[in-house]
Amino acid sequence: MTHIHRSQSTSAPNSRRPRPPHHSHSHPAGDADAPWRHVVQTYTWVTDDELMKGRKSGQKTENWVKEQQHYYNPKAGTYSSPPARPAKVRREDWEETIHVYGVEADLWIQQEERARRVAHEREKARLRIHNELRRIEARFQQKREDEKKEREEARRKAAAELREKEARDRAKLEKLILKAWANYESRWSSLASSKEELDFKRIPWTVIVPPRNTADITRDAIVAFLFSNLHSQTQTRKERIRAAQLRWHPDRFRRFLGRVPENDKAAVEEGVGIIARCLNELR
Repeated sequence: MTHIHRSQSTSAPNSRRPRPPHHSHSHPAGDADAPWRHVVQTYTWVTDDELMKGRKSGQKTENWVKEQQHYYNPKAGTYSSPPARPAKVRREDWEETIHVYGVEADLWIQQEERARRVAHEREKARLRIHNELRRIEARFQQKREDEKKEREEARRKAAAELREKEARDRAKLEKLILKAWANYESRWSSLASSKEELDFKRIPWTVIVPPRNTADITRDAIVAFLFSNLHSQTQTRKERIRAAQLRWHPDRFRRFLGRVPENDKAAVEEGVGIIARCLNELR
């Protein structure tokens, strides 16, 4: 802050330099701006002094006056303290600051290097895990393919075994049909000349497997036996039906009922009736 009081110059008595005004502590009653009168008088004296010395009014003086006006409180009649000016930064403080920032920069560089190393290790770990997962997936894929091949091989083997079993069963069935047909024809050839007792089991029924009762004498069993391609290959379907009707007509078969035991007679008559009706339906 610029001092408003200047020491008196040792100039000659006849000097025209104005003297600073005397500040009186008494003010006229009702003069609310009395403190400003002191500032104005001081400013006037400083300005006159500068003019007497041939200098222009300085900007510092005007700034100082403005500061006085800013910090003056007219209601309280007092001045407030101006803010403290920042102290000059010492060279030691500046060097200490530079040193601190240098240390922090080194720490930051170390942290950055550590972060890069950590990121690099993480990337290597990620690649190892990724490669391991790919190897595991490849093993699982190979295992699935092997299991698929095993299943396909098992299906082919099962199908081959099934075909073989069917072929064996078909061969057995064909053999059974041929044997049943041969027995059927042989028994009918000797039926008229024989005098043996004809119970239910001894009668040559038109089925492949000898029936246990009349429930086993069905349309499907009769058709499978009479129309097989394994026998009577020179006869047509109609001729086979006609030949069977000559044997199983109830009136023609009646001549054999006398040889049937009394306890089997009803079952034999029922079986003969089933065959006769089926042949009539197949014509």
